[in-house]
This record gives sequence, structure tokens and C-alpha cells, in this order.
Amino acid sequence: MTDGMPSTRRASGQWWLVAVAWTLVGVPLLWGVWDTLTKASALFR
Repeated sequence: MTDGMPSTRRASGQWWLVAVAWTLVGVPLLWGVWDTLTKASALFR
């Protein structure tokens, strides 16, 4: 009998997939925030 919850064994083996996904999203996001803040700081000089 299953309750619809994913197996811990199956999910724990895919931590690398989560890390890769966060890297693919996080790096461009951080670059965009850094670039925006850099350009915005020029407005206040």
C-alpha cells in the first residue's frame, strides 16, 4: 500500500539533479542582479 509520497531512496539519489538545476537558474539570476545593481549605482553617483 502506498500513500502517494515519493520514495526517500529514489529522491535521495537525485540530489545532483537538484544542484544542477539550481546552478542553471542561480548563476544567470545572480549575474543579472549584480549587473542591475552595478548599473543602478551609476545613477546615484
